[in-house]
Amino acid sequence: MVASVSTVSALDPTAYDWDSVPEEDVMDGVRRKVIVGEKAMLVMYFIKEGTEFPRHNHPHEQFAYILEGTFRMQCDNGTFDLGPGSVMHVPSGVYHGGYAVGSDVVEVDIFSPIREDYLPKSS
Repeated sequence: MVASVSTVSALDPTAYDWDSVPEEDVMDGVRRKVIVGEKAMLVMYFIKEGTEFPRHNHPHEQFAYILEGTFRMQCDNGTFDLGPGSVMHVPSGVYHGGYAVGSDVVEVDIFSPIREDYLPKSS
């Protein structure tokens, strides 16, 4: 006897293709693509060489994963050059900033909880 299979779409995973995710300009030298889940957000940044993210903090926990280039991360406990394959964990509330060094950077960040300020603005 074969068990019947029911579909529960609310529990199904969703696949994304980065090429199909809309891109937005967020500041001079920075573009991003955002994928939103229930409790976490995935953001791909494209950062032009020399572009700086000013020192800031937020209540979201953040992981930054560098795919291309070098990002010089500046935190209270030091300055770190993050190259391809590097991952940086930024706990909630910790001040951080940095800039792309030597070439453009492609970075993927995970934020939890979701950054409401990154959601599309309703007209």
